[in-house]
Amino acid sequence: MNRRILTLALGAALLAGVAQAHSFAIGGLDIGHPWSRPAPQGGNGAGFLSVTSTAPAPDRLVGASSPVAGRVEIHESMIMDGRAMMHPRPGGLPIPAGSKVELKPGGWHLMFIGLKRPLAIGDRFPATLTFQKAGKVQVEFVVQASAGAAPMPEHKH
Repeated sequence: MNRRILTLALGAALLAGVAQAHSFAIGGLDIGHPWSRPAPQGGNGAGFLSVTSTAPAPDRLVGASSPVAGRVEIHESMIMDGRAMMHPRPGGLPIPAGSKVELKPGGWHLMFIGLKRPLAIGDRFPATLTFQKAGKVQVEFVVQASAGAAPMPEHKH
């Protein structure tokens, strides 16, 4: 019986470690849990994350790039005339000082356009985010089914 309890406790601890979000930081900005949904090669994918600012001045996400896509654009989704629309925002995404900004489904997001490979659940891929003041930071996106899903452990090919 004690062995079974120990096994269950170990399993729960491992799952808790897998479910932890990953974050990256630069210049007073904390980039929390970059993730993407699965998408086919040649298609487009969407990237989501949060940016928490402890900086004394506002900043702006002005660009992004990734080796998995032909290009990456900053987009905003909205409802117009009862229809869901998605618009590129070449001016970038404002990050007010002392705030948290969420890139999430149905709102602001990164569009990975012209995927060079499929994005499958459990995959991870790099991207570089460019902020107007803080500069560039490399992050890692994890591909998962939804924001509530735990990231999958890294696997070797």
